[in-house]
Amino acid sequence: MRFHCPDCGLPIAAVDLAPAQGVAVCRFCEKPFPMTACQTAIPFEQRNIVPVMTPPKGVDLVETMDGFRLTMSTRSCIAIFLVPFTLVWAGGSLGGIYGTQIAKGEFNWMMSLFGLPFLVGSFFLIGLTVMSVAGRSVVELAAGRLTVRTGALGVYRKKSADWREVRGSRLTEVSRRGRNGYSTSYQVEIAVEGAEPLRLGVGAERETMLWVARFLAGRIQRGR
Repeated sequence: MRFHCPDCGLPIAAVDLAPAQGVAVCRFCEKPFPMTACQTAIPFEQRNIVPVMTPPKGVDLVETMDGFRLTMSTRSCIAIFLVPFTLVWAGGSLGGIYGTQIAKGEFNWMMSLFGLPFLVGSFFLIGLTVMSVAGRSVVELAAGRLTVRTGALGVYRKKSADWREVRGSRLTEVSRRGRNGYSTSYQVEIAVEGAEPLRLGVGAERETMLWVARFLAGRIQRGR
């Protein structure tokens, strides 16, 4: 037996059922409902009225002839700190270690090896800075394939799956350990039958990622 949310009509996973309490939790609405109401709720795809989902700030949605294109900006105010810090770090460390060698026309292998951690750190910082200034993530349904692209300035990491094999989407938490404890970010995980899920994580606010997860779940249920 399948359970659906009485409010949004989207399916409720088995892990979100609490038979002992007679309650089911919709992760999209973030509310509990009686299991009896979820058993008789009209599924999303059978409802005559399609809810109007206005994209939140930073999200652009374009409907196309055979699908949609959803674009999320990864721009962040942290760029105010990252841009000068990256310039000082990359310019100072790499310029001092490798720039002096190039200027003198000499190669010092010990100094070059010493500079490798600074080189790796600079590439990481540059990528993070570019994403905070001009990055974006794109979810696009076209020609029967769902594609997820993340990057900036024309350079993207791309993954895709057959739309017929996409089964659902959900909001998940990602915890990372830092110097002062753990930090939590959010991503959308798109389930694909017989394959690894497609993950969309851009460091956006939780409410934004939840909206994207709910939008995708609705489109998957309607099969469009």
